[in-house]
Amino acid sequence: MQRNPREKEYDGKGVKAELGAIGSRLWKKYLKYYRRNRIRGIGTVGMALIMPISMVIAFKGSRINYAEVIASWFKDPEKTVSDGAEVSSEEPESGFNVIVKFTYGTICSEPNFKKKVQNTVSKGQKFEVLETSGDFYRIEYLQNRFGWIDKYYVEKEGQEEPKVVDPHNPEELTGKTATSLKKICQDYSAMGAGVAVIKDGKVSYTYSYGYANKAQRKKINADTKFRPASLSKIISTLATMTLVDAGRIDLDRNVEDYFGFRFRNPLFAEAEITPRMLLNHSSSLADEYIIYTGSNAGTRLKDLVVDLKSYNNQKPGKEFSYSNSGFGIVGSLDEVVTNLHYIYFTDSVLFDRLGLDAAFGGQSLKDKNNVAECYKVGKIARSRGVLVKDRQIRNPGETYILAQGSLLISPKDYAKLVTIFINDGMYGNIRVLSKEAVKEVEKEYLKDDKFRYCLGFKKSTNYVPGHDMYYHGGNAYGVYASVCYDEKQKSGVVVMTSGAWGTFDDNHFYTVCQKITQQCYADLIDNQS
Repeated sequence: MQRNPREKEYDGKGVKAELGAIGSRLWKKYLKYYRRNRIRGIGTVGMALIMPISMVIAFKGSRINYAEVIASWFKDPEKTVSDGAEVSSEEPESGFNVIVKFTYGTICSEPNFKKKVQNTVSKGQKFEVLETSGDFYRIEYLQNRFGWIDKYYVEKEGQEEPKVVDPHNPEELTGKTATSLKKICQDYSAMGAGVAVIKDGKVSYTYSYGYANKAQRKKINADTKFRPASLSKIISTLATMTLVDAGRIDLDRNVEDYFGFRFRNPLFAEAEITPRMLLNHSSSLADEYIIYTGSNAGTRLKDLVVDLKSYNNQKPGKEFSYSNSGFGIVGSLDEVVTNLHYIYFTDSVLFDRLGLDAAFGGQSLKDKNNVAECYKVGKIARSRGVLVKDRQIRNPGETYILAQGSLLISPKDYAKLVTIFINDGMYGNIRVLSKEAVKEVEKEYLKDDKFRYCLGFKKSTNYVPGHDMYYHGGNAYGVYASVCYDEKQKSGVVVMTSGAWGTFDDNHFYTVCQKITQQCYADLIDNQS
């Protein structure tokens, strides 16, 4: 191959010659500079010689061991000394045991929760960690079958959460207050009702009235479960905030990042929708189109959220507009993040964990017989059999029909969950939420002439005189229900009725629920005599 005539041929001798020429030119430049200004020239040479010598003298004469200081910059940061013992700042890569802490844990084919699910494992199962990768542990979950389990689902052996100590021991109301509550139920033709009263941060009283099934003369008791419709949204908020605490959900992140498809109001295509907007009803999603039209047809969520009919003509994040669909999608978001169906996710983080018989699907109830029929105008509008039947298990992310209104729970157990907000995230000896998460729920984000809007809750001074209440109501199939609590006083009341007249005022407070709540406050909380 011929060489380009302009290209120099560098061999060993050529390189040395070139370097020598460069050095010679630099020396000549220095001599020229030195002749022009001898003082500067001498100073430059002096500094070059004196500085390293003076540094050596300073290092040796100083009380500071500079050699050790410099060496510390390059030390391995993995191990530090604390109280005379070596402590690792990072967990070992393998060789320790973990225990599944939730009802179900998900085994994935690769260390990424979006990868294909291989299997699920049950609460209490123990596994040896073979390898770690990010937020995942590699385990052998069946003989010669290996997979990755998210750290979110497990805890290290020896560091298990203590057994929950239930702080609540309510008594069934009798006497004057019970008589007053009975009269209210009769005045509004309720077929049945359940009430739970929170005092000093604990569920202190319950009240039961009427029939769970009139034809069978089956009466309601403190453990009878109702379907309290939109009161479900508060428990969905509670469950979702556990994921915020775990770092799985960022309230202000674009939900497109979680779902992996376009999710924007076509009328305001530049505006992102965030989990916070779903939780405070400012997402601009229309109230019912997605959960009823879409779910009945079995349409995929990704196809529904690009449909113009799914949205109101409002910019996301700017104003309150009540949305059942938005809260249904909260359930889908939780599924995508945990890779669990919403029923199993809420069982894990709330109901099974705290020992409560409640569920978003009949298949998870322990006592399916003690569920109230939904009465409307004296007739059954939705039967117990329909309420407790097994829910369809869809792929995670496609269950957008539960979180907004499908909870089955007794007023007593519901009130127990409300005390988590009242008690800064604690349920007895168990921390369910951080204090910071509770503050996010209770923060006022939007307001109008009737309410101040938080996450899940509304806030009003009009529900019970003299109290600034976090409030929510619910109604469906003849059930009228309400929850309220006074955070400063650590008090609250949960009401669930079936078959009562559905009258309400300008604030959409259900009259029967408000009257029962106000009677409880007058007799049991505000009356200190």
